[in-house]
Amino acid sequence: MTPEQITQIEQIVERVLQEHLHNTQQPKEQLLAIFGATQLPLEQVIQQFQTCMQEGWKIRIILSELATKTVNLEPIYSTFDEDNILLENDLTDIPSFVENYSQIVLPALSYPMAGKLALKLVDTPCTYLVYHALCCGKRVIAASDVSSPRKYVDKKSLTLDQIEPAHVNALTEFGVKWVTVDQIAITVREGNSPNRVSIETPIISANVIANLASDVQELVYTKPSIITPLAREQAQKRGIKLTHKL
Repeated sequence: MTPEQITQIEQIVERVLQEHLHNTQQPKEQLLAIFGATQLPLEQVIQQFQTCMQEGWKIRIILSELATKTVNLEPIYSTFDEDNILLENDLTDIPSFVENYSQIVLPALSYPMAGKLALKLVDTPCTYLVYHALCCGKRVIAASDVSSPRKYVDKKSLTLDQIEPAHVNALTEFGVKWVTVDQIAITVREGNSPNRVSIETPIISANVIANLASDVQELVYTKPSIITPLAREQAQKRGIKLTHKL
């Protein structure tokens, strides 16, 4: 065998080893997205998830039973591999399933699901999954551009995507992180650093502190908020720094 042939073999072996190393690296971050019966267009949501995928996230989609009957699913199926899309009623062993995901996104949270979660009516696989994730300290992000309280509401113009302010407050107490649709990707990215979390709520109570993940070291609040004395006490006991972001 000539020196040239030996060199060629060494190069081939080196390339195979590099490919093997690349394929056996740590798995991608796992992101779970749950779609309910939204009436909002999904183009912007899809763009946000595409950004997440470009940054290395592997995304699994769950479609609620109501979503399969009311939502145009073509953009979802054309964007994500069909193997990564699950129907709600196909879920089994939900607690074990939740363990695999560091963050859960509700990309277009609708009134029916928000209401059930706020009232702890976890009578469907999707609502049970989200509630179980919150109880386990998982990061749950809810995207809704119409979740802000309104002083006057025209009942005739209500849609499934207009969530009651009381439900927003209740879910915030449970630990849900509220964002607008265009903030999904950046919020997911920030959540990859679990020691620091942000919250937007008028009152930070002891329940808010209790629902933070065990590894949180700093809580950033971005609006003028009332922090109850018991919340401050709980934060101090857990070593959580309370930071006001202007």
